[in-house]
Amino acid sequence: MPEKSPEVVFATDFAALARELAMDIFPLAQVLELHRLDDEEWQRINDNPKFQSILRGMITDWNSAANTRERVRIKAATGLESVLETYIADIVDQGIPLAQRVEAGKFLARLGELDGNLGGELGEKFSITLNIGNTHTAVDATPMKTIEHAT
Repeated sequence: MPEKSPEVVFATDFAALARELAMDIFPLAQVLELHRLDDEEWQRINDNPKFQSILRGMITDWNSAANTRERVRIKAATGLESVLETYIADIVDQGIPLAQRVEAGKFLARLGELDGNLGGELGEKFSITLNIGNTHTAVDATPMKTIEHAT
Protein backbone atom coordinates (compact mmCIF):
# COMPACT_ATOMS: atom_id res chain seq x y z
CA MET A 1 0.00 0.00 0.00
CA PRO A 2 1.25 3.52 -0.68
CA GLU A 3 2.37 5.41 2.40
CA LYS A 4 -0.14 7.83 3.88
CA SER A 5 0.64 10.97 5.79
CA PRO A 6 -0.23 11.07 9.51
CA GLU A 7 -3.12 13.42 8.71
CA VAL A 8 -4.64 10.86 6.34
CA VAL A 9 -4.18 8.02 8.82
CA PHE A 10 -5.92 9.98 11.53
CA ALA A 11 -8.71 10.86 9.14
CA THR A 12 -9.64 7.18 9.55
CA ASP A 13 -13.06 6.82 11.12
CA PHE A 14 -12.06 5.71 14.62
CA ALA A 15 -15.64 4.80 15.55
CA ALA A 16 -16.17 2.57 12.51
CA LEU A 17 -12.84 0.84 13.02
CA ALA A 18 -13.42 0.42 16.77
CA ARG A 19 -16.92 -0.98 16.14
CA GLU A 20 -15.55 -3.59 13.72
CA LEU A 21 -12.90 -4.61 16.23
CA ALA A 22 -15.30 -4.66 19.20
CA MET A 23 -17.74 -6.88 17.31
CA ASP A 24 -14.92 -9.41 16.84
CA ILE A 25 -16.63 -11.01 13.86
CA PHE A 26 -13.72 -10.80 11.43
CA PRO A 27 -10.01 -11.32 12.08
CA LEU A 28 -7.90 -8.20 12.64
CA ALA A 29 -6.15 -8.62 9.27
CA GLN A 30 -9.48 -8.59 7.45
CA VAL A 31 -10.69 -5.51 9.35
CA LEU A 32 -7.46 -3.68 8.57
CA GLU A 33 -7.76 -4.64 4.91
CA LEU A 34 -11.35 -3.37 4.86
CA HIS A 35 -10.17 -0.02 6.25
CA ARG A 36 -7.09 -0.06 3.97
CA LEU A 37 -4.64 0.17 6.85
CA ASP A 38 -1.16 -1.32 6.79
CA ASP A 39 0.66 -2.54 9.92
CA GLU A 40 2.44 0.77 10.54
CA GLU A 41 -0.77 2.80 10.20
CA TRP A 42 -2.62 0.35 12.44
CA GLN A 43 0.08 0.62 15.10
CA ARG A 44 -0.14 4.43 15.09
CA ILE A 45 -3.92 4.32 15.38
CA ASN A 46 -3.84 1.60 18.04
CA ASP A 47 -1.41 3.70 20.12
CA ASN A 48 -3.70 6.73 19.98
CA PRO A 49 -5.41 7.37 23.36
CA LYS A 50 -8.59 8.70 21.72
CA PHE A 51 -8.90 5.53 19.63
CA GLN A 52 -8.29 3.37 22.70
CA SER A 53 -11.02 5.23 24.57
CA ILE A 54 -13.49 4.75 21.70
CA LEU A 55 -12.54 1.08 21.40
CA ARG A 56 -13.03 0.45 25.14
CA GLY A 57 -16.48 2.06 24.96
CA MET A 58 -17.46 0.03 21.90
CA ILE A 59 -16.28 -3.21 23.52
CA THR A 60 -18.25 -2.45 26.69
CA ASP A 61 -21.40 -1.62 24.70
CA TRP A 62 -21.06 -4.62 22.40
CA ASN A 63 -20.55 -7.08 25.25
CA SER A 64 -23.24 -5.70 27.55
CA ALA A 65 -26.05 -8.02 28.60
CA ALA A 66 -28.55 -5.54 27.14
CA ASN A 67 -26.95 -6.04 23.72
CA THR A 68 -27.11 -9.86 23.67
CA ARG A 69 -30.04 -10.07 21.24
CA GLU A 70 -28.44 -7.61 18.79
CA ARG A 71 -25.03 -9.27 19.12
CA VAL A 72 -26.45 -12.71 18.33
CA ARG A 73 -28.55 -11.30 15.46
CA ILE A 74 -25.58 -9.60 13.83
CA LYS A 75 -23.21 -12.55 14.27
CA ALA A 76 -25.83 -14.97 12.94
CA ALA A 77 -26.53 -12.75 9.93
CA THR A 78 -22.81 -12.39 9.23
CA GLY A 79 -22.26 -16.14 9.50
CA LEU A 80 -25.21 -16.83 7.25
CA GLU A 81 -24.01 -14.29 4.71
CA SER A 82 -20.63 -16.02 4.55
CA VAL A 83 -22.26 -19.28 3.35
CA LEU A 84 -24.88 -17.84 0.99
CA GLU A 85 -22.77 -18.60 -2.07
CA THR A 86 -22.76 -22.27 -1.05
CA TYR A 87 -26.57 -22.32 -0.80
CA ILE A 88 -26.87 -20.64 -4.18
CA ALA A 89 -24.50 -23.16 -5.79
CA ASP A 90 -26.33 -26.08 -4.13
CA ILE A 91 -29.65 -25.09 -5.70
CA VAL A 92 -28.37 -26.07 -9.14
CA ASP A 93 -26.32 -29.08 -8.01
CA GLN A 94 -28.04 -32.11 -9.58
CA GLY A 95 -26.26 -34.37 -7.07
CA ILE A 96 -28.37 -32.95 -4.25
CA PRO A 97 -31.94 -34.28 -3.96
CA LEU A 98 -34.57 -31.99 -5.46
CA ALA A 99 -36.49 -31.60 -2.17
CA GLN A 100 -33.37 -30.22 -0.47
CA ARG A 101 -32.69 -27.86 -3.37
CA VAL A 102 -36.28 -26.61 -3.25
CA GLU A 103 -35.94 -25.97 0.50
CA ALA A 104 -32.70 -24.07 -0.12
CA GLY A 105 -34.54 -21.99 -2.74
CA LYS A 106 -37.38 -21.25 -0.30
CA PHE A 107 -34.85 -20.30 2.35
CA LEU A 108 -33.10 -17.88 0.00
CA ALA A 109 -36.46 -16.44 -1.08
CA ARG A 110 -37.34 -15.77 2.58
CA LEU A 111 -33.94 -14.18 3.20
CA GLY A 112 -34.34 -11.96 0.18
CA GLU A 113 -37.93 -11.19 1.17
CA LEU A 114 -39.04 -12.51 -2.21
CA ASP A 115 -41.68 -14.87 -0.84
CA GLY A 116 -44.23 -12.22 0.15
CA ASN A 117 -43.80 -13.01 3.84
CA LEU A 118 -42.96 -9.99 5.97
CA GLY A 119 -41.17 -12.08 8.59
CA GLY A 120 -44.29 -12.57 10.67
CA GLU A 121 -44.14 -9.10 12.16
CA LEU A 122 -47.40 -7.21 12.19
CA GLY A 123 -45.94 -3.77 12.69
CA GLU A 124 -44.14 -1.68 15.21
CA LYS A 125 -44.88 -1.84 18.91
CA PHE A 126 -47.01 0.93 20.33
CA SER A 127 -48.49 2.11 23.59
CA ILE A 128 -51.97 3.51 24.24
CA THR A 129 -52.88 5.62 27.26
CA LEU A 130 -56.57 6.21 28.07
CA ASN A 131 -57.43 9.00 30.48
CA ILE A 132 -60.84 8.33 32.02
CA GLY A 133 -62.64 11.04 33.94
CA ASN A 134 -63.13 14.77 33.70
CA THR A 135 -59.67 16.06 32.87
CA HIS A 136 -60.83 19.60 32.03
CA THR A 137 -62.10 20.73 35.43
CA ALA A 138 -59.61 21.88 38.03
CA VAL A 139 -62.12 21.40 40.90
CA ASP A 140 -62.73 17.71 40.14
CA ALA A 141 -61.47 15.84 43.20
CA THR A 142 -61.89 12.43 41.55
CA PRO A 143 -58.47 11.00 40.77
CA MET A 144 -57.86 10.35 37.13
CA LYS A 145 -57.62 6.67 36.15
CA THR A 146 -55.02 5.70 33.60
CA ILE A 147 -55.06 2.38 31.78
CA GLU A 148 -51.92 1.55 29.86
CA HIS A 149 -51.41 -1.29 27.46
CA ALA A 150 -48.25 -1.95 25.51
CA THR A 151 -47.71 -4.72 23.00
